Amino acid sequence: MRKFAVVILFAFVASLALAQVPGAVPFSGDLTMKAKGGETMNGKMYFSGTKMRWDMNAAGHQSIMINDIPGKVSYMVMPQQKMYMEMRAGQQSMHRGPKMPDLKSYDPTNPCSAATDMTCEKVGTETVNGRTTDKWLFKNKKDGSTMTVWLDKKIHFPIRTQTNDATIELNNIQEGMPAASLFEIPSGYQKFSMGGMMGGQMPQMPTGKDDE
Repeated sequence: MRKFAVVILFAFVASLALAQVPGAVPFSGDLTMKAKGGETMNGKMYFSGTKMRWDMNAAGHQSIMINDIPGKVSYMVMPQQKMYMEMRAGQQSMHRGPKMPDLKSYDPTNPCSAATDMTCEKVGTETVNGRTTDKWLFKNKKDGSTMTVWLDKKIHFPIRTQTNDATIELNNIQEGMPAASLFEIPSGYQKFSMGGMMGGQMPQMPTGKDDE
């Protein structure tokens, strides 16, 4: 499960280079992420219009991802260790484990406009988790891989995203501006270097069979 959390971190950082979409509505909601192998993470998501936060819990391991979109910087906060790690757009990433879909705001009229290596086709309109969505099929021009996105007509975020490797869903959407403090690093937390993580020196996590 620890590897799954690391993969999510790098998928999250990959979204830093993506532009903001005008008209995106601030909201909060419940988040579920499930990899093809059966690993599941549950949590909360908060979006202010310029910043995103994910609160995730998997097998008792808590983590918080904070993404400052204009600043192109993200933070992985580990409450149990009172530590955090900073990553910036363009930093070297690691590619291991399942490929996670991006969770971000999209242009509702042309969702793949910012992705030059993708084409997208609207294939219908459906109600998903109580929200009215447009269903889009994305296709990668290079490798032919596909991704299906059910894009909320109002908040401009995917309510459901499916790839061959993973599924992400948002439930219980509450429109409105989240508290600004949710996007700040708690006081007293120690910064953990990216170099230490790349060298395999992860902060000590609780032990258990799901750490494998």
